[in-house]
Amino acid sequence: MKIDSDVLLVIPIRQGYSGITLDLGLLYLYSALKDRHIDSTILHCPKDSTTQERWEEILMLNPQLKIIGFKAFSVDHNSIKRMASSVKKILPGCTTIIGGPHPSSLSEYILNDISDLDFAFEGEGEIGFPQFCKCVLAKEDISEVPGLVYRTEKGFKHNQREIISDLDDLPRVRWEDINIDEYPDFMTSLPFIPVMATRGCPYHCTYCATSTIVGRRMRFRSVENVLTELRLLRDVHGVRGINFSDDELTLNRKYFKRLCEELIKSDLNIKWECSNGIRLDTIDEEVLALMYRAGCRYAAVGIESASDEILKKIKKKINTKTIREQVNLIKKSQIIPQGLFMIGFPGETEAEIEKTIDFAIELDIDKTNFSIFMPLPGTESFDDLIENGYLNLEKMNWDNMKPDRVIFERPGVSGKILKKMQKKAYLKFYFRPKPLIRIFQEFVVKDGGLKALFSKAKSIFNN
Repeated sequence: MKIDSDVLLVIPIRQGYSGITLDLGLLYLYSALKDRHIDSTILHCPKDSTTQERWEEILMLNPQLKIIGFKAFSVDHNSIKRMASSVKKILPGCTTIIGGPHPSSLSEYILNDISDLDFAFEGEGEIGFPQFCKCVLAKEDISEVPGLVYRTEKGFKHNQREIISDLDDLPRVRWEDINIDEYPDFMTSLPFIPVMATRGCPYHCTYCATSTIVGRRMRFRSVENVLTELRLLRDVHGVRGINFSDDELTLNRKYFKRLCEELIKSDLNIKWECSNGIRLDTIDEEVLALMYRAGCRYAAVGIESASDEILKKIKKKINTKTIREQVNLIKKSQIIPQGLFMIGFPGETEAEIEKTIDFAIELDIDKTNFSIFMPLPGTESFDDLIENGYLNLEKMNWDNMKPDRVIFERPGVSGKILKKMQKKAYLKFYFRPKPLIRIFQEFVVKDGGLKALFSKAKSIFNN
């Protein structure tokens, strides 16, 4: 693979991972660099089935590389450690940097543990990362680059983060440079073409690390700006289905209603879904009717648990009564809900998990996930588990930071029992007519979907 740029943006090698999707964060960075007349290349290792051996071949074929930036979730830690080591052995003069959710919460730990990384980046990167690349390529001082973290003689320096307040000032995503046909369309109900209209989340759910990247203050693109992007996707790629990747798309009722109204008035005729989830307490019959008319066909809803006590502990700010009422409203609107559940919260009992499994079936939805609770860095839960000795950073196996793995022994239910209950949840939920039909529609009949389905099943049942 010959790369025609000095800057390489990398989604790292991931083993046994079926979640191959366009990464909107890297697309924004790629576009921000282009705005500064800096060419870069995106390497999506999971999509390209890149191995460590192949990675080293790519490095040897491209001695011109000056900067390699890794996008990191916590599960990528060990993989990036190996990949960065190869960079320094093959291209010792190349600058390595890590960004994304993982370093936004644990930058010093990462730089201590991975000596082959030169820099870490915290928070949003559209302002700071192009400045960083410009400085490195021109051999200029990087000490004032926003969001940058690096080693000094006295320890670590954390430069002040900087974000774009008006999201209309974000770079235009260069969709014309992306071959979207290389990405599978079975990851969500509609083809996964991610579009973002808002950033921020004001809530304090103990298990969620969203605010470590995008903050708590809500920011918005203008409706006109969003529609311009949708027209580009239609005109360049013929896209008729997209996925709003926002964390809180429906939170600002006035903004969201206007977005729906303008979609209805437009000539786009685009179908869309919200796979990140919408808050159930932000919708009503009026909003749902607008959503459906505007093209919404699927909406994930973060339910998490059937225990009001657990919901209170995790600061979800919703109860099971509201969940039942609102899920019924969604079904009446013809939008198809997908339930997002978690099991294995610290202190949760077997009886509470059983209740959650039964609740998912009682709600009569035909698609759901049962994730094992993951203590994500940057969350209140993670800090509590570290403080109380249930987690130890020096003993973490980051490879297990997946929704089907048990990463620590928690108070309440043992890891062995928890894994057994996850298997039970999937079997009990999906071995019913409606969910089986949904699986067939969304995986079996789509190219590559059956392979991904087997990969997911293996992840659930073989671990």
